[in-house]
Amino acid sequence: MGGITSEVEPIYVTTVGELVTAVTDLSDGRYVRWYRGHSQADWDVLPSIWRGYAPAEERNLTNKFRSRASIRYSPAPEYDATASWLSLMQHYGLPTRLLDWTRSPLIAAYFAMAASRPGNGRQGDAAIWVLHPEILNARQGFRAVTPPIDAHMCGSMLWPAFSDNAEENDKVLAVMSSETDLRMFVQQGCFTIHSSHTALNKSDGHADYLQPVVVRREHIPRMVKEIDACGFRRGDLFPDLGNLAEELRRSHPPGSYVEERNPSR
Repeated sequence: MGGITSEVEPIYVTTVGELVTAVTDLSDGRYVRWYRGHSQADWDVLPSIWRGYAPAEERNLTNKFRSRASIRYSPAPEYDATASWLSLMQHYGLPTRLLDWTRSPLIAAYFAMAASRPGNGRQGDAAIWVLHPEILNARQGFRAVTPPIDAHMCGSMLWPAFSDNAEENDKVLAVMSSETDLRMFVQQGCFTIHSSHTALNKSDGHADYLQPVVVRREHIPRMVKEIDACGFRRGDLFPDLGNLAEELRRSHPPGSYVEERNPSR
């Protein structure tokens, strides 16, 4: 069982208002916190590539993607642009050593509640993880800053995803995304790079920089409605025509439209 540990006492919220109050109280006014939504509170804070994949399998995936993507994606990055390639892979759903975060607690809440939307199943409590990225980086032996993912200092943590000649440092580094993609811009996206295979919520000293905010199962339906009322919807967070159509299809099932008539007629 992963997820919430005894090292940090969760903060429990029942509404969007309580969530905003909780993250405001956690803020010191100097640094922006990052957020990540989990539809299951017992999930570990760990990238998908380290959920069962071996390092050789990671390299197999990245190199096959890189070799076959160019014909399908005309603005493909340069061959050795590892930051751009991993960001692209993460964007399109390939398991990578990157973990997505957002600078907006309400966007994280949207993703935490996503499994409760019409047509999806729902089991258990949800969680919004709150990260202090500068403290994480300082605890990992880096400077207390969040560099862009394509900065020189990030290269040594990205290259092992492509080459068995690169040495891992077994650390985690919080980095800003390079906002060349509209989805990353809209979702206020950022990443943690995970050379370490240990879940962030199980790392030594994680109480200094990681805080879980939990929404009990019985309060999730109400929060789904509140998040939607606040304007956080799939067609806007995923700004393409396919997701706009999906949002409209789910929110307007057959028989849901009632034509408004002019009462003066």
